[in-house]
Order: sequence, then C-alpha cells, then structure tokens
Amino acid sequence: MAHQAIEAIAPILSALRSGRRTRVLGAEGGYRGLLLARAMADPDTDAPLCYLAADDASARQVAADVGFFAGVSPAELDQSSRILLIPEIDVSPYGDVSPDPRAVGGRLAALERLRAGEAELIITSLRSALRKTIPAAGFASLCRQWRTEGELGREEAAAFLLAAGYERVDLVGDPGSFAIRGGIMDVWVPIERFPARLEWWGDEIERIRMFDPDSQRSLREVRSLRVHPVRETIATGARDLRLAVLELGDQIEVPTSKTRQVIENLQAGVDFFGVDALTPIFHERLDPLWDHLPADTRWYLDEPEALIGLGERMLDEIEFEHRRAIEAKHLVAAPDQFFVTREQLRARVRETAVVGQRLDLYDPEAKAATKQLSRKLLRIELGHNLELKTKLEAARGQKGGELLRPVVEHIRKLGVHDHAVLDGQLDAADRDPWDVILVAPNLTHAERLTAMLRGYGLSLELPEAASERGPLRELGGLGLPRLRVRVLPGSLSEGFASEADRLLVVSESEIFGSVARRKQRRRKRGAGLASLAQLNVADYVVHLLHGVGRYIGLTKLAIHGVPGDFVIVEYAGKDKLYLPVHRIGEIERFVAADAKPPKLDKMGGQTFEKKASKIRADVRQMAEELLQIYAQREALSGHAYPPTDEMFAEFEQTFPFEETPDQADAIDAVQGDLSSPQPMDRLVCGDVGFGKTEVALRAAFRVAASGKQVAVLAPTTVLVQQHFLTFSERMEAFPLRVGVLNRFASTAERKQTIKLLRAGDIDVVVGTHRLLGRDVRFKDLGLVVIDEEQRFGVKQKERFKQLKTSVDVLTLTATPIPRTLHMSLLGLREISMITTAPVDRLAIRTYLTRHSDVVLDEGIRRELARGGQIFYVVPRVMGIEEHAVRIRELCPEARVIVAHGQMPPDMLEQTMVDFVEHRADVLVSTTIIESGLDIPRANTMFIARADQFGLGQLYQLRGRIGRSKLRAYCYLMVNSLERLSDDGRRRLEAIQRNSELGSGFNVASQDLEIRGAGDLLGRRQSGSIQAIGFEAYARILGEAVAELRGDPILRETDPELVFDVPAFLPDTYVEDVGQRLDFYRRLSTARDADEVREVMTELHDRYGELPVEATHFGLMMACKSYGRRLRALSLELVGMRLSIRLGPETPLAVDVAVGLSDATDGRVRLASGGERIVATIPNRTGKDCSRQLEVCEGVLAELVTFARLDAAITPDS
Repeated sequence: MAHQAIEAIAPILSALRSGRRTRVLGAEGGYRGLLLARAMADPDTDAPLCYLAADDASARQVAADVGFFAGVSPAELDQSSRILLIPEIDVSPYGDVSPDPRAVGGRLAALERLRAGEAELIITSLRSALRKTIPAAGFASLCRQWRTEGELGREEAAAFLLAAGYERVDLVGDPGSFAIRGGIMDVWVPIERFPARLEWWGDEIERIRMFDPDSQRSLREVRSLRVHPVRETIATGARDLRLAVLELGDQIEVPTSKTRQVIENLQAGVDFFGVDALTPIFHERLDPLWDHLPADTRWYLDEPEALIGLGERMLDEIEFEHRRAIEAKHLVAAPDQFFVTREQLRARVRETAVVGQRLDLYDPEAKAATKQLSRKLLRIELGHNLELKTKLEAARGQKGGELLRPVVEHIRKLGVHDHAVLDGQLDAADRDPWDVILVAPNLTHAERLTAMLRGYGLSLELPEAASERGPLRELGGLGLPRLRVRVLPGSLSEGFASEADRLLVVSESEIFGSVARRKQRRRKRGAGLASLAQLNVADYVVHLLHGVGRYIGLTKLAIHGVPGDFVIVEYAGKDKLYLPVHRIGEIERFVAADAKPPKLDKMGGQTFEKKASKIRADVRQMAEELLQIYAQREALSGHAYPPTDEMFAEFEQTFPFEETPDQADAIDAVQGDLSSPQPMDRLVCGDVGFGKTEVALRAAFRVAASGKQVAVLAPTTVLVQQHFLTFSERMEAFPLRVGVLNRFASTAERKQTIKLLRAGDIDVVVGTHRLLGRDVRFKDLGLVVIDEEQRFGVKQKERFKQLKTSVDVLTLTATPIPRTLHMSLLGLREISMITTAPVDRLAIRTYLTRHSDVVLDEGIRRELARGGQIFYVVPRVMGIEEHAVRIRELCPEARVIVAHGQMPPDMLEQTMVDFVEHRADVLVSTTIIESGLDIPRANTMFIARADQFGLGQLYQLRGRIGRSKLRAYCYLMVNSLERLSDDGRRRLEAIQRNSELGSGFNVASQDLEIRGAGDLLGRRQSGSIQAIGFEAYARILGEAVAELRGDPILRETDPELVFDVPAFLPDTYVEDVGQRLDFYRRLSTARDADEVREVMTELHDRYGELPVEATHFGLMMACKSYGRRLRALSLELVGMRLSIRLGPETPLAVDVAVGLSDATDGRVRLASGGERIVATIPNRTGKDCSRQLEVCEGVLAELVTFARLDAAITPDS
C-alpha cells in the first residue's frame, strides 16, 4: 500500500494511544470499519479499544464492518473474543415485560470475556452502556473455572448452576441449560459456541468434552470450562434480600400482600415474573458497564453531542416509565440504581479523546460553551465513489443495462490497467495506481461476481472465504503486498474511495441494490416422525400387525428368570400386548392431521388388516394415476432452454440473500429440468420465508429471457398481489414486462392485459385462476408456476393435469410434508424440499408479559415510528372486536382492521389485501394469518392469551415476522403469569428460548407436516392417514410405488430373539423413559452391526461407562442385524448353544452351510433336516456374557460372508 496511507491514519492512531483530544471528520461507513480495524491491531499498544454506537443496529453494523477488515466473519462475531459485541437489554425494567434470556446471557458472557481480558475491540450501543450491571468484583465471585482432575462434587456443581440461573432440562439444546445423567453433566455456558459434557469419578471431574447439541456427540476434549451466571438476579455479598424488599416496599408504598409474595418467592428460589425490576437489591450496588473495561481502554465514538442528547431522552423515558410503575404499585428499584445518571453520561462522552463527526458545523455558542474541550481536527477525504454510485444507479434504471460496466470503467480510470491487474508490472505513469476491493456478501456471490468481471477482460484471482484469508493486513500501510483488484466475501455497510490510501472499496449492494445479510442457522437434526423420545403414557401407537393401540408404559419382566424391558400397548377390550424392546421397531407413534383420537383396534390384527387392505387398494389407484401422468410426460418432447447467460448471472446477483444449501439444490434441480427436453413437473416444498419464490423467480427469468411467456397462478388475490410486487421489483432493471390479472383490476385493465398476453407483449403474468379462463390466450407459454395447488378447486386441478403434459410446470407449497412421504413419492413426481430456514430466528426478540395497555401502546408506537405494521393475534373469534376497539383507543393514529374465518370470503380477502398493501397498520386476527403470507414490513406481533396456543402454533405464528433487516418483536401476553399452568409456562418459556431446536418443537411440528401430507395427497388419502397413522400409510405407499415401477420389494424379516442373557438399558443408566425408548428403537432398527456400534458409542458418550446389561443389549442387536440379513426366523442362545432357525427365503445354500461346517471343524453345522444352523459357543463367565455374545456375532457374520450377502436389507419401517 502506498506510503500516503501511513500519513492518513497514523495521526488518528497516535491520538488514540496518547489520549490527545481529536475530532475525525469524514470517517464513515466502511472506512470507519477500516480505521477501527487498524486501531484494534495497532502494534504500538496493547490497550483495548471501545466504540460506543448510537443503537444496537449501528453497533452490529460497525462490528461487521470491522470484522471484514480484521478477518472475522459475520457468523463468528457472536463468539469472537477479538471483537466483543455487548448486546443490549432493550426492554425497560419498568415495562412489565420479561427480558429476552438470550440477551441477558449474552451480556453476562461479554462481562466474562472482559474479565478475562480477551477483547481487542469492544462495541456496544448507548442503551447498553446506560444500563448498569453487576459490579466487577461481585461478578468475579459468581464465576468459576472447572478443571479436569479438580475436586468438585456433581451435586455441588448442579447447585451452583441452578443458583447462577441455569435451567435443568432432560436434553441440553439451548444456552443457559444443563442436564444430569448418572455421573455425567451436560451444560451450555453462553460464552461457549458448543455445550460441554463433564464426567465425574467420585468428587473429581475426570473429563470435559465439548459436544454437538444436534447429534449430542462429543467434538473435542478440553482441560477446563469457564462458567458464568446467566441472570443478574443473583445475590453478591451478604445481602439480606428480605430486608431490602421490605425497605423498598415501604419507600414506594406497595401493598403488604405484594411485598410478602415477593419475599416468599425469593426465599423459595423461584424465578418469578417481575424479579428483573428488583435487580439492584441483589447487589451492594450496580456499576456502569464501562467499569468492567481496563483502565487504559482507548475510546472512540461518533457525534458526541448527539449521543448525549439521545441518552438524555432515553433517561427521560426511563424516569417516566418508573413513575408509571410506582403509580401502578409495582415493586421496582429506582432509575439511579439501574442506570447511569446524566452527569455520568456527559462525563463519559466528553472525556472521550477521539471522536468522529460527519460535518464541521460552525456554532459560536456551542464553541464558547465547550472551549475547554476543544479538539484538533483531522479530515478524512473520501470522494470519487459518489461518481461511481451515480453511474451505478443510472445503470440499474436502464432496461437490460450492463450493471458492471461502470465499475470496470471506473477501475481503469483510476489507473488499474489490465497489465497491472495481470502481472503487477507498473509503467512509470502507473507507479501509484489505486487498489480495488469488491465486496460480495458470501463466497457464492464472490465467485459469481469474479466470473462476471472476467467477462469484461479483467483477470482476477478466485476469491477466498473470510476464514481462509485472515485479516487484510495489507491495508493502511502495514507494508505487505498490494491487493490490486480482488473480489472478497464479507459484510460491509458501504464502500468508499480514499485518495490518500489510493483505495477503492465497492460493496455488491452498491452495484446490484440493497443486500441483506442473514446469519446462517446451524442445521438441526429433527426428531423425525418415528422418534419415540416424546412418547407419553396414553399416547396412541400403531403396531405393524395389531394396529392402533394406546401406550401404557415401559415395564421390566423376567421371562424364564431372565430380566428384560417390555413396552405395554393396550387394545380394544382392555387386551394388552407386552412387546419386548428388541422388537420396538414394530410400533410407531400414531400421527395424523386430525386431533380427534383414533378408534382402538382389536388385538390380533383383524380390524387393522381390513382397514389396511382397503387403503392399499386406494393408494395403488392413486399411484397408478400419478405414474401414468409421469409416463406421459417422459414420452413427450418439450422445450430445452439455452444455457444461462450474463444477464441471468446479473439477475442472480440481485437476490438480496445468501442461498441456503437446500435452496441452492432446488434452484439447480429446476434449472436442470429447464435444460431437459422433457416437460418439467416439480414440486418445491418449504415454509414461508425459506426461499421458494426465488426458485420460481430464476426459472421465470430464464424462460422469459429466452422469449417464452410465464404464468404465475396463486389461489387468492392476496398472494397474487404479493407475487406481482415481488416479480415486478426483481425484474424492473431488465427488459421484461410483468403483468397482473385478478378481480381487483377494472374490466378495461383486464381486457388490456389479455390483449397484451395474446400479442406476446407481457413476459410474465401473475394471476388467480382467472388466467385459466377460455378468453386468456398466450402467444408462446413456456412455464406455469402454481402456488399452493392444493387450495385450488377441482376444475382448476383438472386443468393443471392437462398443462403438465404440454408445458413446464413448477408447483410451490408453503405446507411442509414429512420426509418419509417425500421418499415414497420419488419416482412419481420430482420434489425439492427446502427445510433450512435462511432467517436467523434469534433476531426475533420474544417477550413474556402480562396483558398490559402500557406494553401494547409502547410496542405499537415503536413499530409505527419506523413505518412498520403489527399483527395482533387472538385465540378465538369471540371478543375480537373488543381487542380492536382497545387498540384504537390506545393509538388513535393507527389504522386497525380485523380478519377472521367467519367473515365472508370476499371481505376477508379484501381485508388481507389492504394489509399487504399497507392500507392498514394493525391486523387483529385469529390464527388464519395466511400460510403463504410474507409481509417484510410487519415486524411486531402480539399474541393474546398465548398460553392457549400449542408450541407448534406459536412457532408458526412467530415465523410470520422477522423477515426484513429490522429487529422483530414478539410479545407473548397472558392474563396472569402467577396462575399459568406448568404446561403453559413450559410452552411459553420454550418458544421464548427459541427451543424449536429441541425435540419438543420437532414433535409439535409433526402435526403441521401431517396436515401438509393430507393437503398434498387429497381428502381421501388424508382419511386413510387418519385411519392407520402416517408411518403405516407411508410404508403402504412406498410398497405400491415400488410394485408399480417393477422394483423389488425386500420385506424385512425381523427374527425372534430368545437369549438367556440379561440385556436391557438400566433405568439407573438412562433415567428418562423417552430417551430410553428412543435408544431402544434406534438399536433395534439398526441396519447393520456398524450402525449398532455407532449408537452404542453415542450412548457411552452421553451417559458414561456402559453397564454390562447395556453392552449385552448392543451385542444382541448386532446379532439381530445379521439375522435379518439372513432372513432367519429366530435366533436362540441357551447355555453354550446358538440355534438359528432358517426361513424359506434364507439365501444360504446347503453346500455353503456344509462348507462352513468343514471350515469350522463342525463348530457350526446344519441340523433339523436343514431348517436350523446350530453353533457351539464358549461358556460364559459369571454375569458378563459379552464374550459369548461377541462369538455369536462372529458366527452370524461368517454365515453372511459365506452366503455372499454384501449389502444390508433396507428396513421398510
């Protein structure tokens, strides 16, 4: 980098080191990120740097900007120790709202990083800095370092975690929780990216391993674990909480009954609602956040006087809320105990030596008032980019304009010519050319942008991932090689041009328009429909032969003196089936769309078999129809579209998010279909916001750009309007015309649209079933996109069947379907599943609150102030108008409308369109919020009587917000927190913790998936699912499809096991019955011995040393897997004799068995006329039969080898 860069930045670094009072004029946006990154890495000082931002959004953006130059990716920011982003608690302690526990835990994790002295750069918002926190000395007393070989009792550790605010759970899936299983404890400390697993030997920690919360498998071993509190309401020092509450109650004249209740809750250790408003009484005092920073911390902030003004307005608001809480007789601490004073704020800001300013305004009065605080002025001259931005905006406004040409021309104008780019050899005239960085939001976009620039004659290196390239130390005069021109992935708010640094930075959003960055969620392992982990007593199950029964429990029985676990299932007439756990794969949870309980079958299977036979016939008929359509389509010759070109690449770059893996796969599959001469018929499944529309947009663009027309059909005017706006916005910069046809258009407009379609002057048209009318003719229709096909009428569906044999058809559905159905349907139609959510759900702040006018008023006004919209959801139609009236009284300026399922369809549709088009601010509705509705402007949701909704409903509702770059807020409102049922409280706490990652959510979401399966297959098939349960239905469908396609159906034979060894998972080892059932199922259905060993390794990993009975069970299941491959009818081990009863389909020739007998010196031989194989097994020693079972497994493995069975039989279940 040029020497001028040292001169440009060095004075600022010097001022930060020395504390010399300095104003920096013009260091904004991306350049501020470069400046802070350089200051953070200043080799002449070890002192950390702190940046104070105006708000949380600005703090996060500055952190991302610094991260780009420092080599810290956006995904790493939350766990970075170099760049410490301290989150704010953005609810007032006086607002009757419970704070988001993740924000509290994240804030305390930041304090722990500060205590450890890890951070090089600390970034926080003004609101975060105003709120005091636990004093440093008190916080240190609440933290621990647990080490291997350190003496610490398990019960002592558990007591510490409970006192520190951690929640004890069955399975750790969220930060701030822990679980205990025997001598093992799992705990997720928020400071860590992964949870930790601690293993005890007596009162000593033997091992500490970090593990994956999804698979629950260990990742790596560590020597120690830092543990910090996850809430601030923990007493430090010798605090007499009872006395403190009494004194506070007397001061503010709170009723004695309320004071007494608070004291009782505190003494009982209950984490009650409203305790956060009492945080100061738990400590001698609370300290400003900055007291946790080292004394030599360098400070930098922008617009100091504006920050002071903003902070004082915040403090005014806090004092008003406190007065209102006192008037309502709430027990709350005073503002000066919770927040810094105005004097402390002014002192902190005005003591900051180096500050940034946008403008150098001349104000004689202000200058006289602050003469003693005068600062030296340093100007950062940023220019040239304005010219580029103007040209880029003009290029975006031109139809089909080459969006990258202005960038390339600008690069060459700055002296970076092809020979410099290619070889780094500079002519005399080009000794000091500019360096150029183009910033793309992710590696995929960076690679695509590189390829596009190469098309303009620039030769560029392939981009590296941020994690691979490290910090950009070349920048700012650190003396490393120059960059020349490079495309780099990363997050940058905006580019800049610095003449002093000879550096041009252009972000992709400046080229193609605004780009939002979504944090990629960690992919989760779902519990799956077959999971038994959440099976409760009295739940319904389905047995392969006996049918629908009721699960009674798990019991231990001794058969011939050998103990084992048995599942009890009750059938009609109170008959009971005792199923040994090695056959637990024969049952599955009964799951159907209808909540109505199913009718119990009679044990023996006659009633179930009658139902199943009828369903087999129906399923076969449906499969034949689908297969016939598939065959017709295969035989037809359609249109193969030409390869994608540069214009298509530019269109891809305008997608404002990073493609998820599932979404990318779906896009590739659809583009592959378009390249094929066969007509496309593909279904894309995925929830709202998962990216289905982008799949359709790219297909539509490619088809329309090649000269053919596209019709996009949606079942309602609301969805039509939504799609029309999306398609129009994305295609406006390209030479394509988008039209709309629905009942809201005037007669003249509809006629004009139809005329233009017939002439070929509309490339893409969006409409309802009106597009299927006889008067609608296309000049050259190439693609039909159908959104939510299952919601159209019978006539429209028949028309769709005809279309699928003549043009390409892409169908979208927001209703999820189970993976098992997806697999069963493969071969009948092409299906792409998008199951990875691109939205960072953690961005939705979720609060638990009493139903309060104050909370409602503040939440609505906050959303209105930023131009947004609000959902207000009620559990039932009765009383819905009263809710709307109350909102109108609280916020007269808000435009409030009401929607529910009992309204006439036309009125309901018009209401929803009004909300979509922002003719209303607040939508008061029942849960009918349309499944396909995607309104990025709506980012606040109130759910009234939230305790009356199921977990799956709450998750689905909350998923309607948080679809833009703005922070989203969800308020779970209940009438009384004190009277909540335990189940209701658990549901609300789970959704507040974002516990969709855990098994509880997976089970709740199954209802939605099964409902989706019924919608997709039709009403008749939905009834079949209700009759026999989903898994049984999916198995029958899979067999019907395989039979019709001529594929072999290998029905698995599960051998009966009679082993006279104790083989089970002791309840003292796996205490949770649901987890035990799930392990039994996974072991009993394992495809081969390797899978059995994997599960046993996981069992050992999660629960510790295997008891001998558990080892026996694992070995017995390995034997069973070999017996299944031999299609044996039974395996019996009694004493020293292993007997294998062969089935009629056992693939073992007599000469092979004789050969095995010879090879084993008669140890393994044929018996009973060739119906059995008998093997002599060494005798067991004591209670441990492991060695004997290992020999049994070896014999069975030899038989499989001799029979040349190279592959396991795939289980049907």
